[in-house]
Amino acid sequence: MIFLFIRRRNTVHVFIAVIACLLFFGCAVLPSVQTVKPAPAEPQKPLTPRKSFKPEEYSPSSGCAQCHDNIFEQHSQSMHAKSFENPVFQAQYFKELLPKSITDADLFEETRACIACHAPIAYLTTARHILSKEQIDKRTSGVTCDFCHTIGGYEGKSPGDANYISMPGDEKLGPFKKASTWHHVYSELQTKSEFCAICHNRTNHHGLEIGSTFTEWKNSRFAEEGIQCQDCHMNVQGFLVAGKPVYEAGKAADMRLGDPPFRTKLYTHRFPGAHSKTQVVGALTMNIEVEEAAALPGDDITIHVRVNNSKTGHKMSSGSAELRMLYIDLNAYSGDKVVSVPTSPGTTNAYDVTGKGEFDKEILGDAIPEGKRIYRTIFIDEKGKQTLFSYDAVKIIFDNRLKAGEIREEIYRFKVPEEAEGAMSLVTNLYYLRYPSAFAKRLSLPEADIVEIASATKTVIIKDIPDE
Repeated sequence: MIFLFIRRRNTVHVFIAVIACLLFFGCAVLPSVQTVKPAPAEPQKPLTPRKSFKPEEYSPSSGCAQCHDNIFEQHSQSMHAKSFENPVFQAQYFKELLPKSITDADLFEETRACIACHAPIAYLTTARHILSKEQIDKRTSGVTCDFCHTIGGYEGKSPGDANYISMPGDEKLGPFKKASTWHHVYSELQTKSEFCAICHNRTNHHGLEIGSTFTEWKNSRFAEEGIQCQDCHMNVQGFLVAGKPVYEAGKAADMRLGDPPFRTKLYTHRFPGAHSKTQVVGALTMNIEVEEAAALPGDDITIHVRVNNSKTGHKMSSGSAELRMLYIDLNAYSGDKVVSVPTSPGTTNAYDVTGKGEFDKEILGDAIPEGKRIYRTIFIDEKGKQTLFSYDAVKIIFDNRLKAGEIREEIYRFKVPEEAEGAMSLVTNLYYLRYPSAFAKRLSLPEADIVEIASATKTVIIKDIPDE
């Protein structure tokens, strides 16, 4: 069992490991695991960021599986683990950003910011520029366990733009205040949204905040109520249930030596988000009301559709807002006939509905039917043209996304078809598109699936036309 303790090449560590084993087997009265009560918290001293790191200072996530097999399996399926391998990221970085950056010094610096979050260990242990996929060690690709659990803080007054302070070593920082294993050290930062903000708030080289998930959370009631990013994205469901997170319970480790304590609160490491169908489906809800419960053929009726974002602690959609879109599709069904209900004139603007300009059609293609209410953000570049590439953006000219906790009401006015009879069903669906067709075509990516997030139905009774 000595090999379980020997995890470092340093001879001092080897000596200590051997002595530890001898004490374990020679002194039966000693417990295998000691519970250490943490000392009272002291004011955090300013951390001095290191400038250079060696690859061997960071362990691959597979090494954590020896004791944390369940957490390792969760993490290995997450977008954190796949952050560098993500085809969308690689297409943007290697096909667009990197070639452009060769002749643009500012843009070349921005490539660092991309790698700093998508392949942080490679960023720290190389010249901080990645020019080819071959530079990435697959064992430590993506956001690894060891990287996150050795972040001691961040530089500056606020987190963002990959300003983490990495402190690799035997001590692993985590959320439990009571130490119970040889490497665990409590870190309050690990329990706060500021930890996530280090990579989930981003500013490009033009000084424009292009990723604002943390800012959106900070301006919401969720921040006021102390609901952290981890409470949603690291619980069992992936969002709040009745306003509260539901956590897994059990042991954080399955050790061959010792008996770790049972935890009533274990953070799930799947990190579901915008890439996860299970996360977006059900994240919002809808309902539909009609002012007229019954109508004659040819009558005008007023329809109220409400989209509820009360479960989400940031705007919907968030993250890469220049790409992600939501849209409402409202249809009337009467017998075997289907009539699409368009967004009513006067309730929208030029950037809110497809078909309002040649470039908008170019961006959206045929993925979103014309006349549908869309929730999205529009970035423009230095030439004033809409861009789907955040590093080119200099300004945000439109943003009608649903705010955290918001219930948005959309009003439609619809003429009941003359041939309608009996009952007419109004069905509204909310769809999510991760990136538009123009983006996929430009980068030779597969078309993104259109995912139904929510739906609602209302029946309107069609009255008989009275005899003359």
